[in-house]
Amino acid sequence: MKAVLFDHADPEFGASLVDIDEPQLPNGEWVRVQVAVGGICGSDLHLFSHNTGPAPALQPMAAFPFLLGHEIAGTVIEVGADCDVPIGTRVAIDPDLPCEARGIVPPCPSCAKGWESACLNTASRVLTPGMSLGYTVGLGGGWAEQVLAHRSRLHVIPDGVPDRGASLHEPVSIASHGLLRASPRDGDPVLVVGAGIIGLAALAATRALFPASEVTVVARHEQQAEAARACGAHRVVRGLPDYGHFPELAEICGARVSGTGDSTMLLGGFPYVVEAVGYPGSVNESLRAVDNRGTVMVLGAATTMEVDLTPVWWKEAALVGAMNHAPDAHPHGGPKVHSVDRALAILATGGLPDSVVVTHEFPLEGLREAVHTAIHRDESGAIKVVFRPNGT
Repeated sequence: MKAVLFDHADPEFGASLVDIDEPQLPNGEWVRVQVAVGGICGSDLHLFSHNTGPAPALQPMAAFPFLLGHEIAGTVIEVGADCDVPIGTRVAIDPDLPCEARGIVPPCPSCAKGWESACLNTASRVLTPGMSLGYTVGLGGGWAEQVLAHRSRLHVIPDGVPDRGASLHEPVSIASHGLLRASPRDGDPVLVVGAGIIGLAALAATRALFPASEVTVVARHEQQAEAARACGAHRVVRGLPDYGHFPELAEICGARVSGTGDSTMLLGGFPYVVEAVGYPGSVNESLRAVDNRGTVMVLGAATTMEVDLTPVWWKEAALVGAMNHAPDAHPHGGPKVHSVDRALAILATGGLPDSVVVTHEFPLEGLREAVHTAIHRDESGAIKVVFRPNGT
């Protein structure tokens, strides 16, 4: 089967389209999925554009080379003996590989508490040397014709979610889990820094989970600003160099601006800020825009970088991270719901319409053009770029 391997065979690009043997089901609890759509994530683009620092703490959890693609949806075409999912079922795949998927018994303390996103056996190399689908070998991936998935990682796609937009479950699940990991108070204004797919997913998740909160989105590109408006942002502010947009943010949240240029900060600010880019500038911007004793939720997969942490102690702000997917309770009560299922419900009700955000589709053979399109958003107008490995 065809798959994209991150192998550095070409140091100028990093990934190769290769033909590999179809992977075999590890045991009866696994299924084979024909990939309908595999999204290109911002974290994937970091591998190609080298625009963030390294993540040395994750080195023990990495495989190399590895098969790419962790935003995955498709159709079940083979089922193991111990799995009752019918062949032909459309599924969204949680790419995490916690203890249950790896067959580790007893589970680690995190998995035992239901904290699948914080599994302590991610680096165990049990089953596979990689930390999750999209970063491992032997299981396929979203940038491949097929992928294998454990029965616990499958989520049935509602009829209201078309194949074209089905991989959007992954970023919306990331945002939903983050918002419930450390929640805003419903009714407090929320600022989302960045209007790429994680920012738009955070907007959609906030509108769905905390409908009384007004959401302001900072967008760098015009197509992102238009998408944010179409996805229900209450206000959209165009990001300017040297914090030139901070006076507009201050007016929105009733704060005042302190300093100029690199010393700019809001006195007051937004009680809850989502950092949705992962660049040094966006992390600094988020910290400087948050209110005293407010929360900055880091969803942008920031790594090694230079960041001014002064606002953390000066404002007594909370800097909180979130990772991957997990069952979460809502602060308003009710049963725990898996973040992927929350995401699929948001997509099914039009919270993040694929007609707005999925701007480009490519076959696997268009690998280089797809990555170029996703990286060079200014010239391509791209928001979300996806692969259709088996055609449309």
